[in-house]
Amino acid sequence: MKKLFIVLLSFVVVCTAFAACSKQSKDQPTTIPTATAAQFDKTTTDAAVYKDKEAIEFIKKYSAEELGLTDKEKKECSYLADTSGVKIGDDYYIKVIAAYKKSEKGDDGKNYFKFDSRGEYFIRYDGKQVLKKDMKNKKEDKYTELKVKKVKTTEAEKKESEKKE
Repeated sequence: MKKLFIVLLSFVVVCTAFAACSKQSKDQPTTIPTATAAQFDKTTTDAAVYKDKEAIEFIKKYSAEELGLTDKEKKECSYLADTSGVKIGDDYYIKVIAAYKKSEKGDDGKNYFKFDSRGEYFIRYDGKQVLKKDMKNKKEDKYTELKVKKVKTTEAEKKESEKKE
């Protein structure tokens, strides 16, 4: 079951690289240069501050409006974090998607999951930048920068700040 989920998640990630994008909101005027699917490069997430469940919880801290979702979508969507990093421009990001998960019976009689992506979010490995993919413009990969809610501190940074106090 986990293998099927991973295969489907990978498929969703590949498909959403070509998927529609959402309209930029007025309170988030900063846009990031566009990237094509050819510019996406997958890599390990070992260096990421937020990964897996932490990345999902990090994205859930944003309001529905900030995420470009309705209140209903934010509440009902499943959130999935990619197990590989994604390169956008010169930086690496953890990708988190918000999607409706539906179970469908295939021609072979087995149940399969289908994901209807509602939002895609990218957390830079250092946790200091968050991008929201424009989900309404299907022809271009555009991103809006979201204000970072909170940056996770490492043990070394905690010790350094304690020394200064």
